Parts: sequence; C-alpha cells; structure tokens
Amino acid sequence: MRTTLVQQGVTILFLAGWCLITTGVGRLCLNAAAIRFASRGEGLFLSAGIGLVITGYAVFLLGVTGSLAASGIGLLLISLALFSVAGWLRPIRTAPAAPSGRSVWELSALLLLGILLLAGFVLTLTPENGKDALIYHLAVPKLYLLHHGFYFIPGNAFAGYPMLGEMHYLLALFLQNDILAKAMNYALLCGTLLGIGLFARHVLQNQQFPSLSMLIFVSIPSVFAISHAAYNDLFVTFLTLAAIYSFFRWSEDRLSAWLILCGLFSGSAAACKYTALLATPLGCLGILWCASRRKTETLQTLRLLALYVAAALIAGSPFYLKSWLMTGNPFYPFFYGIFGGRGWDGDQARLYDLFIQNLGMGRNLLDYLLLPWNLSLRAKMDSPQFDGILGPIFLLTLPFLAGLRHWETPVRVLLIYVLLTFLFWASSAQQIRYLIPLFAVLAIVTGAILTRYRCRKRIFVLLLCLVAVSLAFNGYHIVRDFMKISPLRAAAGIESRDDFLTRTLPPYRMYRFVNRNLPPDARVFLLYMKNYTFLCDRDCYADSMFEAHTLQKILREESSAESVRSRMKTIGFTHILYDETYLLGEPSPLSAEEKSIFLDFQERYLRSVWQEGPYRLYHLP
Repeated sequence: MRTTLVQQGVTILFLAGWCLITTGVGRLCLNAAAIRFASRGEGLFLSAGIGLVITGYAVFLLGVTGSLAASGIGLLLISLALFSVAGWLRPIRTAPAAPSGRSVWELSALLLLGILLLAGFVLTLTPENGKDALIYHLAVPKLYLLHHGFYFIPGNAFAGYPMLGEMHYLLALFLQNDILAKAMNYALLCGTLLGIGLFARHVLQNQQFPSLSMLIFVSIPSVFAISHAAYNDLFVTFLTLAAIYSFFRWSEDRLSAWLILCGLFSGSAAACKYTALLATPLGCLGILWCASRRKTETLQTLRLLALYVAAALIAGSPFYLKSWLMTGNPFYPFFYGIFGGRGWDGDQARLYDLFIQNLGMGRNLLDYLLLPWNLSLRAKMDSPQFDGILGPIFLLTLPFLAGLRHWETPVRVLLIYVLLTFLFWASSAQQIRYLIPLFAVLAIVTGAILTRYRCRKRIFVLLLCLVAVSLAFNGYHIVRDFMKISPLRAAAGIESRDDFLTRTLPPYRMYRFVNRNLPPDARVFLLYMKNYTFLCDRDCYADSMFEAHTLQKILREESSAESVRSRMKTIGFTHILYDETYLLGEPSPLSAEEKSIFLDFQERYLRSVWQEGPYRLYHLP
C-alpha cells in the first residue's frame, strides 16, 4: 500500500510538471504576440492550448526521425522545461481583474462541481481499463516507443488516425505510467471548464451562471466517463473551445494574432480526431460572416481567409501527411475507394461503413426527427445505441430559446455552429463521444438562457427545476458508474493493479499469463480478445475492427489444416489466444466449413498451453 501511495504521489508530481511545462512553453510563445489578455485566466487557457500543440508536435518530430529513445525524449523534456521556465519568468499583459459576486445558485453549483471533480480524480488514479485506450490510445504510443519511432502497425487500423493528443500519452508511457496519461486527460477536463468560465466572463459578459454551465458539462455521463480514461475527446473539446473563443476575440479586437490562434487551434483539433475536420470550414464561414457585417473589402477578406487557413493547415496537416506516407491514404482507413490503404481491403471498408451506419437508432426520416429525443433519453453506454449517455438537460432547456425575442450575437453564432456540427455528426458516426465539443458550447448557451430568464421568476424557477431534474438523472448514472468501478481501494493502494484489472477486465488474466510465461520471441495471434493489445507485452497481432477477418481470409484461401499451419508459420505466429464463445460458439462469423478446417488444424497442430473460462491459449510448434 505504501509503495502504491508513493507511486500516486509521483504521478501527481509528474502531472503538475507536465502542466507547468506545456503552459510555460505556451506563455513563451504568446509573449511574442501583441495581445493584451482580458484576464490571467484567459492567458492561462490559451497558453495551455499553444503549449499542448507545441509539445505534441515536438514528440511527433522525434517519432518521424526515429528518435523516440530515452536519450531523445530526455533531451526533449529538458529543453521544454527550460523553455517553460523562460515562459513563466516573462509576464503576460492582462487587464485588471473585475470583482464578481456569486449567487446562491452558483455557490451550490460550485459545491456539486467540486464533488464531481473529486470523484473523477479518484477514478483517474486507477489503472487504465478503458476500451479504446487499451486498443489504440495507449497501445499505439506504446509500440511507437518500443520501436523508437513511427512505423506501420499491421492489423491496427486506428494507428492511422491523427494522434496529436496521444503524443502526450507517449511521454506518460515513457515514464512507465498509464495513470499519468489518464491524469493528463483529466487536466484537459479542468482546462475545458476554465474555457467555459471565460466564455461566460469575456464573450457573453453578462452570463451569470458560469459555474452552473461547468457543472452541466461535467455531469453529462459520457463526459464524466471519458474524463478518467486516456481518450482524446477532451483534447478535441479543449482545442475546439479555444478556437471558438479566439474567433470571438478576433471578431471583437480585429487583431490578426487572434485569427492565427483560431486557425492553429482549429487545425490542432483536427490533428487529434477526424471529427474536428469540420472546424476549419466553419471558421471560414465565420470569417466571411464577420467580413459581411463589417463590409470588408474582398481583397482584405481573402487575406484573412488565407491567414486562417494557412495556420490551420500548418497545425493540422502533419498527421495526415504521415498517414499518407505510411498507408497511402491521408484519411486512413476511410475513403478506401478513393485512396486505398495499406493493410486494409474492400471487405473491411464495406463492413466498417456498415458498422458506422448501424450506430444510433436508425437512419430514415422519422429516426432523424426523433434524434434529439432518442439521443437524450434512449442512448446507452457500450451499445450501438449512440454508445454513451447524454441525459435530458439540453432537450429540456434549449426550447426556451423560442421565448426570447432577441439573442445576443455570440449566442446566435454558437447556435449556428452547433446546428451545422450536429448535422455533420448525424450523417456520420452517431456516437455521443463525438458530440462532447458541442456539449461544452451548449452548456454555455444553457447558462445564457438562465441569465436571460432571471428576471422572469416563474419561468426561471421552472428552468431551475428542469436543470435539477436533469442533474439528478445524470447523477444517477454517474454514481452507478462509480460504484461499478469501485475505485477507492485501488486509488488508495489497498487493491493491487493486478487485482483491479482482473476484477474489471475479464480477459486480463490471460494477458497476464502471456506476459509472464511465454518466451520473449513469441508472437501471439489474438482472436476476440477485445484487442486490448496495450495489455500484451509480447509481440501480437489483432484485427482492430473485425476480429476474425485475417483468420477467415486464411481459412477461405487454404483448403487443408496443413496449409493453414504453413500460412500461420509464414506469418510468424507462435501462439494463438482466443475466446471460444465468439470464435466457435453461436456468435461466430465462421462458416461451418471454416470451423471444420480450423478445428482440424487445432487438433492436429496446436498444443494447449492454458485455458480459463472461455479463453484458450495454444502453442503452434
């Protein structure tokens, strides 16, 4: 227990160091810009954003040059630390802070917000057990670190995704600390909350419920769930919010530096996730709208657009170029019919498109009309039904916008942004996680709605009741999630890492057996083992999306057990680990003929090493 507590303390120190370094590097860069920040919070928020981008791309350069060894990363961290010290020593110009009071509603919201943040931090101090983190958010950086640079990872289609956020996780894994990666993601949640507060203070100005807006955002079950996992959605949310904030500051001050920041943040968000690619076109629309309002000359408008797009391309394109060079497809594995893609084929592309279309609750006209209702009240975690939980908060509060005669310009712009982004989301992968950047914006809008109805007491009380009901709904799901994970013993060091992962991840015991008992030169073929390749310390192969695709291809092309064995040995597999329920049971995708060939191969050529429950580990001599 004492050792674990020391490790937790070291993790918190590393987290503090990472925050100081990234923010300090950002301060050093922003110090050169001729910007007078409205407050210290604004300077901190934007400095953290720029520092995230610079630090992430510094690691990216090490990966491109094959320098992800201890010496290269160590030298990078020392250099960044020195730059950050210089950044912290140079003051950033800020305007004097204006005093602000807090209502009883705000104080209550702050108390609940503190409780949620504490609960999230406790969950953060447990070993990583998030599905996507174990499949690629941590698994891919782990392999890059092992190979000292970027390379094509066979079977893992997600490795071709843009991964600016994961570059920071690579630093955490260099320090042998997956909990630090989770803590970095948690820090992004806090940064996003700071951005929400800045919107209320400097963009909407008279918004009287910034803490309540923060609480609404954190209380969304899907937001809370990813806040304590090493995912990249909060990187996208933070950078998108920074881009929108910078746009509003540019529209007010007309300073080119704000527009450059907007472009850098827009491009950087796209360097984290494909879903943020829409940010740059929407930014162009915003610039055109501002130019139209100001009656800006055409040439000047084109210059502004060029400046913004250039900044976005500089910040966003490197990961797309990397993917293009390594796979032949800058949007790998999407648009296979146009670009193709290494290690991907037409069958997988077709199945992937079908998988995306099956997310949500249908794609006909009625389903789209019912989408707000289904999204708010019928969504489920770990389910094709949106794979998350939103809750009714926006469904109940946004209709009150209809009762307002005049909306302030920032609210109208935010609503247009939300509408266009939501339509894009509805036509693509309908997963709630991809909407999290919108939830931050809608939380700000909800605070603005409450502010506008503050003087209409009956409606204001009704609104507060609806918000309270929504928070209770969300709170129920959060408490249930917390109790299911039961993190206190693990966070306090009473429950060991192995015990926690064994309790929360059924396949973990098999991965632990592989790590402890197979020889270092083993190569394991994983089938229906959830693709948790981060947990496997031996060389392994797994199809990231359709877990039996490679096996089915072999069984279709080879007509006998002997030829299957020869094919397996040619690929280099020494062991096969699979879940019998999904490979050979009722859910199996194998045909009767394919099953017969595989069972014959297994009986004649495989030697049983270990089995537990439905899991089977075989050796291929």
